[in-house]
Amino acid sequence: MQSPKYTDNYTDTHTVFNQILEIVVKLYKKCIPAVIKHRKNVDKLVQPDTVIIACVLWGFMLGYNSQRATYRAVRTILFFTEFPSRTRYTHLCASLTYAIKIIRFFFVKQKTKNVTTVIVDSFPSPLCKEIRNRRAKVRGSIAEIGYNSTKKMYYYGVKISATVTESGFPVAYVVSSPKIHDVQLLETLVNEAPIPHILGDKGYISGSVQDKLAQKGVTVTTPLRKNMKNADKIDDILLGKRRKKIETVFSSLKKLGIQDFRSRSLLGFESRLESLLLVYCLMLDKARERFGNTLKYSLGCF
Repeated sequence: MQSPKYTDNYTDTHTVFNQILEIVVKLYKKCIPAVIKHRKNVDKLVQPDTVIIACVLWGFMLGYNSQRATYRAVRTILFFTEFPSRTRYTHLCASLTYAIKIIRFFFVKQKTKNVTTVIVDSFPSPLCKEIRNRRAKVRGSIAEIGYNSTKKMYYYGVKISATVTESGFPVAYVVSSPKIHDVQLLETLVNEAPIPHILGDKGYISGSVQDKLAQKGVTVTTPLRKNMKNADKIDDILLGKRRKKIETVFSSLKKLGIQDFRSRSLLGFESRLESLLLVYCLMLDKARERFGNTLKYSLGCF
């Protein structure tokens, strides 16, 4: 029998949507610049930006793995009338990508004040089944065939590199070709979120890159390779335990569907990615409010 501690907080879908909408409205008013709020013809929208954003987040939170499924659920459960058409909804979601990015940025910034340490790693995002690697062309500007060392298989897609706080909040990410080495993306991540101390695995060992970052006041701590000086005298168990937190975060993002995007355009991909990250951050924050220092985002269901 499950403890009521973990089941008392689950509510019906309308209540979930209203709670999400309340948060979105507050963040939208606080963070979004006037050039977006008061853009041309904004007064003629069937539903305001906040409702569209809340619908997108609501769909992710309830497990709908595509924009089409979310739209059908919204029209069936939330809005029977007075809602944009399917095509218009798609265009609105794409055009609100920048607004969602701003909301996520300010929300995470608020929750990660005084953070001095982040963990860096990457994971693959396949865009097709392995058997179609040679024929796939979707998002060809950045997608290529890469190697997934964890599953020991080749895949066609992109690679997502991210820095994550020890409390579980992603503070920066980069989407790149899987053929680009992890250490080459480290500077980009630092420029996006300059945290003083970074924990990485052996893939981030590079004297030249670490020297460049040291000039910016950023130190990179990694395990030593076996052939490096004093490698046999250093115990990396504690570092490994701290780094394990990012694996938990990546696992949570995969459960939310970060590897199952069906968007064919880069803008659509970015929109879905930003929305998913915002949903994860909202749920993790709610879980931490309820149960303290936890990485179990699912405990933060609205």
